[in-house]
Amino acid sequence: MKQPQVRDPLGPLDTITRMFAGLLLTLLVFGVAFTIIGDDVSVMDIGSDEVCVTTNRVSGGEPVGVDKLERQGLGIRKHVSVVSSGTLMCDQEPGTKAHTFSVLTALPTYVVFLGFLLLTRRTIRHARQHGLFSVALAERIERLGWLLLFGLFGAALIEWLAEGQLLSAMLRDSGWSSGSFSVSVPGIIGAYGLVSIGRIMSHAAALQADSDATI
Repeated sequence: MKQPQVRDPLGPLDTITRMFAGLLLTLLVFGVAFTIIGDDVSVMDIGSDEVCVTTNRVSGGEPVGVDKLERQGLGIRKHVSVVSSGTLMCDQEPGTKAHTFSVLTALPTYVVFLGFLLLTRRTIRHARQHGLFSVALAERIERLGWLLLFGLFGAALIEWLAEGQLLSAMLRDSGWSSGSFSVSVPGIIGAYGLVSIGRIMSHAAALQADSDATI
């Protein structure tokens, strides 16, 4: 009698983390390569000739005047108002300091997610070597959740400060704290979810150990 095929429970997670980790590592390599060879293409403003930042401190969210011809060309109906949500400001003669702050407005979150993917892959390998029901695996998953949580908040703090530094250099009325603070809500929920899963698996591992001892 043919035995039913057992599917790898970690297969989908292994595939998606390998794909995204490879993609992020490729983008990072290209960004560094563009910086070295001086190409016009840039990744996260690495290798760019100018430094740009978007802010609503200039537009202030005020309605923008649009005449009849512009409304017809853009397909905007009469009863619809147009509001500027932000202004793109670019420093065309940035120095090393401006380039550094520009990279820091995006790189920290990128590094956090890349590190999370690589640590997840290490956790997958540990689970395949030592089994799905072990206290060590549960602890690894819980630590992974806490690292993601603190990493997201730390990255958001660095990006906020870096954006504030850029704006303070471009606008006289802007201070070092004028950047926007933004944290990934799905990321936070996922981090707390991992912490909960780790604790649940810890209880499951203890029950499995008791069951094995009884048998």
